[in-house]
Amino acid sequence: MGDRNPRESRRRFLRATGCGSAIVLAGCLGEDISYAAGESAVDRPEDWCFDELSESVPEIEADAVSIDGIERKDDDELLSREEAAYQCGPVEGNVCGTCTYYIDDRDGDAIGACTEVEGEIRSTDWCALWAPREKIDEE
Repeated sequence: MGDRNPRESRRRFLRATGCGSAIVLAGCLGEDISYAAGESAVDRPEDWCFDELSESVPEIEADAVSIDGIERKDDDELLSREEAAYQCGPVEGNVCGTCTYYIDDRDGDAIGACTEVEGEIRSTDWCALWAPREKIDEE
């Protein structure tokens, strides 16, 4: 032990912990394991995010209107995600968050709703009913 330089040991330790921290941080930032194994996000099924979304909508969003003032249809008139061809992620740059039917998140869970489609809706997704917003947020 007397032959080792304490500064060199400390440097090795700091390098090792720094590299380990970087690897852990990369994992926490959401690196998808399937992507790392060679499957790109494009190869995912269109409904990969459905497990994250509830079939019901919080009352505060169910009673709300879209940004363009469109009222949400009654539950029995809403389309299922499958009927609306709902997909996880954007299509040609279009997302639910820029759709005239999208109801912005009102309960703080970062997931909104739709005036036409049942269940929770993510602003980053898309469906075949997508139509551009008529009004633009001024915020």
